[in-house]
Amino acid sequence: MLRFIILIAAISFSACSVTKSTQSMHPFDGGSVGCGNFIVYKLSGDNQEYVSVVLDVTSIELQKMQAYSVDKAEVVKVKRKKYDGPINASLCNDVMMQKPNELLEEVAIDGIVEVYVDLLEKEKAEKKEPYKVTIVLKKIVFETMTIDYLRLENINVGWLPG
Repeated sequence: MLRFIILIAAISFSACSVTKSTQSMHPFDGGSVGCGNFIVYKLSGDNQEYVSVVLDVTSIELQKMQAYSVDKAEVVKVKRKKYDGPINASLCNDVMMQKPNELLEEVAIDGIVEVYVDLLEKEKAEKKEPYKVTIVLKKIVFETMTIDYLRLENINVGWLPG
């Protein structure tokens, strides 16, 4: 009887420790920056890492919503970079300060990038004026990390630094 109780207790405790999290664990909870025609950055909380989305808007027509598969679309690139110090002051800045050392660079190998542009913002883009976009990253796979979901809202693009 005692063996039976010990066996049940062991199964109960081991069952409790075998839980898996489905939530994406990534460091990108810092600010967002956009520039150029079309580069968007999402920073980590310590400003030492970012994920970037570069979209070749010269080869597409902006629509209300567009989705691109990272492994198939040549018009979109998603990168992750990590540095040994804060990088945020160097993004979208044509006056380059001393940049921290790059520790890691990865290009996404899979996932979906959704781009949202409302009608008013699309009209601004067509006039070559700065405009706002919302980017949603879904199941973005890098060699060392997966971003299950990341939303970047109302990011200004369509302008050049300087």
